[in-house]
Amino acid sequence: HGDFTGDGSATTITIDANRSVDNIIVVVNGLTLVPTTDYTISGSTLTFIAAPANLAEITVRYLRIS
Repeated sequence: HGDFTGDGSATTITIDANRSVDNIIVVVNGLTLVPTTDYTISGSTLTFIAAPANLAEITVRYLRIS
């Protein structure tokens, strides 16, 4: 998994390539985000619809791809 910290303005983070919204879980300050509603993924870039707050704890958990 990956851990990131929000800065209140950045809307993108770099994640492992070849992932889709179906095989990751994104949690910001303990709240699980909703795929395509709260974020999208293109290649290795995850884009938040709204920038996480300054100092927000962002965790990306990778699910196994079967």
